[in-house]
Amino acid sequence: MDTHTLNETSFQCTENGKSYEVTFHANKGFSSLASSEFTHDQAVNEKVRQAYIALMPYENSIIEWIAKSPENGQKYIENPVQAMESANMGIPQDIIQMIKNASDLLVTTLKK
Repeated sequence: MDTHTLNETSFQCTENGKSYEVTFHANKGFSSLASSEFTHDQAVNEKVRQAYIALMPYENSIIEWIAKSPENGQKYIENPVQAMESANMGIPQDIIQMIKNASDLLVTTLKK
């Protein structure tokens, strides 16, 4: 069942033949991630933190966009950076680039 409020949106998603309920919470979002440790490399953690902090002012816009349709939520699950970039949510390109760089650095670090 799809539900939407100002601070949260939920929807059903199917992947590989399995159905999942996905919920995005604005009040449990980027601020908690900004204080997380992702790797043992503090420089990488700091880059990721800075990216989340830069994105925090746009969190409600992201939740609102996701809430517009299950398809938007699916796009965000599959590739959040691409979804933010293509959805024209008002996120400046320099912040999107910061997110891309932090994401690439994190993936590279985790693959080591």
